[in-house]
This record gives sequence, C-alpha cells and structure tokens, in this order.
Amino acid sequence: MSDPVEHLYIHIPFCAAKCDYCAFYSEPAEAAKIERFLAALERELERAAPRLAPRTVFIGGGTPSILTTAQFERLLTRLESQISNLKSQITEWTVEMNPATVSPEKARLLRASGVNRISMGVQALDDALLERLGRVHTVAMAHKSLDVLREAGFTNINLDFIFAIPGQTLAQWDETLRRAVALAPQHLSTYELTYEDDTPLLRDLQEGRVALADEAPALAMYQRMQSAAAEAGFRQYEISNFARPGLECRHNLNYWRGGDYIGLGPSACGYADGRRYKNVANTEVYCERIERGKSPVDYDERLTPRARAGELVAFALRMNEGITATAFQAHTGFRLDQLWPDELRTLVEQEMVEWDGLRLRLTPRGRLLADSVAERFIVLEKAEVRSHHRAEAERPTKTI
Repeated sequence: MSDPVEHLYIHIPFCAAKCDYCAFYSEPAEAAKIERFLAALERELERAAPRLAPRTVFIGGGTPSILTTAQFERLLTRLESQISNLKSQITEWTVEMNPATVSPEKARLLRASGVNRISMGVQALDDALLERLGRVHTVAMAHKSLDVLREAGFTNINLDFIFAIPGQTLAQWDETLRRAVALAPQHLSTYELTYEDDTPLLRDLQEGRVALADEAPALAMYQRMQSAAAEAGFRQYEISNFARPGLECRHNLNYWRGGDYIGLGPSACGYADGRRYKNVANTEVYCERIERGKSPVDYDERLTPRARAGELVAFALRMNEGITATAFQAHTGFRLDQLWPDELRTLVEQEMVEWDGLRLRLTPRGRLLADSVAERFIVLEKAEVRSHHRAEAERPTKTI
C-alpha cells in the first residue's frame, strides 16, 4: 500500500472579479455554482481521503474567502469528518483571503475550526495602484481585515505584495515596504508583476495603454525588499518569500523540496507516487465528471526518473538553502555531479551558484536570474515534462 500523503491543496475557483494580471483559473461567484461545486468537491475529497494524513492544508483560489460563513462551515465540517484526526495531526492550515471578503464571522469560524495561518492578498498600499491592478479592495479594507483576523486569534499572517506595477515609483515602493513592516505580519511574499497570456494587463501592454517597467527599477525594488525585510527581522528563505524565524510556509516548502501532495478542485495539481496530474480547469466540466462518477483529472503523466531529478533541482534552487548532494541522491538515486557536470562547472564559473560537492544553491547574483539557472537542469527533459513544471512551481506563488 502507498504511503499516506501529508499535504493537501484545495482550489476554490471563484472570485468577486478577475484581477487584470491574474492568469490562474477562476470564474465569477454565483450561489448555485458554488453549491454545486461544494457537492462535487465533497465527493472528490471522499475518494482521496483514504490516502490523506495531512500535516499541511492550503485552501487557495480564486478567492476562498468569497465563500459565505455557512459555505465555509460546510467545507470545514466535511474535511474533519472525512480525514481522521485532522485537527490533531495538522501543523499548518492556510486559507487565502482577499481584504474585500473578510468578515468577523468567517475569521472566527476559520480559527475555531483549526485554520492557523492566513495569506492575504494586499498587493499594494496605494489605492491608485490597487485600481491599476483591478483589485476590488482599498487600503482601508486591508487594514480593517488585518484587525479582524487578529481579533479572531490569528497570529500567523502572510501579506502578499506586487512590485513593478505600471506607474509605480521606487519612492512608492519604499513607502509600501515601510508600511508593510509596520503592519507586523509574520510572513511577507513579494512578486514582480508579470504579463500573462489572456489577461487584461497583457492586452493593455500590447495596445500601449501601459508601459513595461524598466529592468533597473524592478531590480532595485526587489533589492529594497530584501534589505527592508532583513532590517525588520525577516529571513528570506525563498526567492519571493520572507518569514519570521520558524514561520516559513511549510506547505510551500514541501512543493520546493519535491514532496508529494494531493490537489482537489478545478485546475488543482497534484503529485504522488511518481505521478503528476492536473484537474480540468472548468468548474462545470469538473462537476459533471464527478457527478457521473468519472475522474476530474484532465492531465496525467509519470515522469522519467531523470526528468523528475531535474525538476527537483529547479524547484530546490528557489530556496536559499538549495539542496544537498545527500538529499538529492536519497530522493532520486542519482548524483548531482554525474548528471550535470558541465552545467555545474559553468554556473560556478559564472558565479550563479555555489557548489562545493556537498550543497548546491544560488548565489545572490543567481537569485536575480533564477529562471534561467533552473532551465539548465530541465532543458534536456523538456519534451518529457511538456513544460508543466511551471504550473507546479508557481502554485505556491499565486497571489489573490
């Protein structure tokens, strides 16, 4: 029998409105659709439950906090009934929230049900920039939501921010960092704005309504983030993530360390027993398949050992700790220096990685070009992985 899977991701595919930059699967929230989705999700959970012994749960989206208090209660109750000893074995339970959809009733319910970590998509502390991103909340809402969460008893809160927004100045970013630190979160996530396919922001760029941020200011913003976080006592443990000591996101660390996880809901990805899959990215089709007793999986593959080894290095290099030669060999059966002797030598010479035969990790310079470094380890396997590694690597860096 296969080992139990200790990490669970649940995708809630609904939003009040689609943000201009967002390429993740979501759709407008409608009461009837949500009720049908929850019924289908419960059936998918029932099938998956025998494999689950979760130490971390991450409920993402979309906007999970779009659910009403009653709908949250239904979902949380079903999770506890389907998964034995859920509250006693779990160490980290995260729910993503949008400041526009936080209420005292939801916050109290989540905390009482065992949720112990909130990830809130603030994105900016300037109302004009929030409007440019297509956000539905204001700075005042973000402050109020943070107060509500703390009053409900949450002591582990992540705040997400975006930089290199069209029109954003370095002075505005400095002020955002100052105010973000003053909010006293336990974790900060910061992402450079990207122009994804099929988004309003990309269309605005293509039609000349916005201008792509210059590389130098974007780089300066990232470096200011590193400095401001360090001065405030945060430790950078991953390219985009900074935490108070001991409060790193355990769920996301499992992704980057190549661990197994189960994903439930439309468009959710999972990886277990050497098999990677993705559910259909369509809520109606997802519900129809489950209602007919069919699998919602739309994409399924078993990676070759060499391809998985390459992805393990690519993911691990996101973390400041990188990966040890011992851990890599134990996980894959290969030796790092035997699989990529030329790449390692070249990257060391270019001062992109540190490699002493015991541990591989990015240098500060390498972190600024992390994607191109990662490609050196997966380029030979692209035909096999079909570039699906990107979705798996980026799931933890999603912002709502």
